Amino acid sequence: MMDFKKFEDTLQLWGNLHFTGIELQQRDNKSEIYATGTNNHTQSQLYICTLSTDVASHVQLKQFRTWLHRINIGKAKRRLALARKD
Repeated sequence: MMDFKKFEDTLQLWGNLHFTGIELQQRDNKSEIYATGTNNHTQSQLYICTLSTDVASHVQLKQFRTWLHRINIGKAKRRLALARKD
């Protein structure tokens, strides 16, 4: 199971991309979870994890969406604070 810090670190490896959603895709009777976003007219998908049960995947999907929202709010606040300094 992934914790918030590992999730955040995974997204920050791709710091130049802005992820706006978390999607679930079925592949080989398993669920794969991806962070998604559109950057410079290009759609991006970042693989996060694979889960074998529907219940676990939907619970994790909800958690990742909450965490992504939290991360994006934090980034927006930091950008706003930097803009005010300038």
